[in-house]
Amino acid sequence: MLHSQSYVHLVLQYGGDFCMEQVLSIQPGRHLSRDDAVDCTIQIASALSHCHANDVTHGQVSLRHVSVEMARNRLVCRLVDFSMAAHVPDSSTRETMCGSLPCVAPETALGEPYWPKPADCWSLGVVLLETACGQGSLELSVPWRRCAHLVQAMREILEFFAQAGSHAQAMASMDGVHDGATLACLEELLRPEPLRRASASVAADVLQPGA
Repeated sequence: MLHSQSYVHLVLQYGGDFCMEQVLSIQPGRHLSRDDAVDCTIQIASALSHCHANDVTHGQVSLRHVSVEMARNRLVCRLVDFSMAAHVPDSSTRETMCGSLPCVAPETALGEPYWPKPADCWSLGVVLLETACGQGSLELSVPWRRCAHLVQAMREILEFFAQAGSHAQAMASMDGVHDGATLACLEELLRPEPLRRASASVAADVLQPGA
């Protein structure tokens, strides 16, 4: 931060030219390579883990809120737009509806208090699904746009992921990545029961090579 007699200047880090949503839209099959998808998800999970360690929840983790810088040998990702972020200790719940489909956690729209950190982790799981397996994978698995109401869409998504084999089915809905680490991470994050979901740090560990 710099200041003069008349102004305060905030100097921010450059986030990149594109968001992940834009990047996927121009990729063959609308997905990243397996290595890029895993690397990007680990970066996002690490950022989210840092926030959660300080009891800060993002509230709207999504493809649109991941900025991407095209570095020479790597996609550098940053979690951006903290306009719906909140300081929420583990013992507290939240009632504010945050985010939008496809990445928003189902419980946030059901009109009851929810745990915000697990909600962020669900959103992280959808980001992994869409980047690794193809943008639109969730909608092909659960056609949520056909639902008359958001609550109905959320209930159908919860019912889908409560079924055995649903995560593998979602991965196979488009011609994207199909590997054990990605499937294991999706199974840990996209759990209907919020308190059974893996944390962001555990998700990053599951995706690490050799995990």
